[in-house]
Amino acid sequence: MRVPHSQQQDRTQEFIAGENDGFISSESDRQMLLMKQQDEELDEMSESIQRIGDVGLTIHEELLGQDQIIDELGMEMESTSNRLDFVQKKVGMVMKKAGMKGQLMMILFLVVLFIVLFILVFFT
Repeated sequence: MRVPHSQQQDRTQEFIAGENDGFISSESDRQMLLMKQQDEELDEMSESIQRIGDVGLTIHEELLGQDQIIDELGMEMESTSNRLDFVQKKVGMVMKKAGMKGQLMMILFLVVLFIVLFILVFFT
C-alpha cells in the first residue's frame, strides 16, 4: 500500500509543521523562563544598588561631620599655639629681667609651692 506522493508530502509537511510548532513553543517557554530569571536578578541587583547608595550617602554625611570636627580642632590648635607662643615670650622676658638670682628665687618658690600643694592633696 503505497500512499500517493502528494498525500505523503502533506503528511510530511504536517509533521514538520507540528515539530516546528513544538520547537517554537518550547523555545518560547524557555525564553519566558529566562526573562523571568533575568527580571528577578535585576530586582535583586536594584535592591543591592539601592543599599549601596544608602551606605554611600551615610558615609558622605559622616565624612562631612568629621571634616567639620577636624576644621574646628585645627582652629583650636592654632589658637592654643598662639597663646602658648605668647606665654613663652612673656616667660622669656620675665627670666631675662629677673637675672640669675631672680631665677633661683622663682625656682625655690615653685618647689615650695609644689610641696605645699602635694601635702594638701595627699594629706587632707
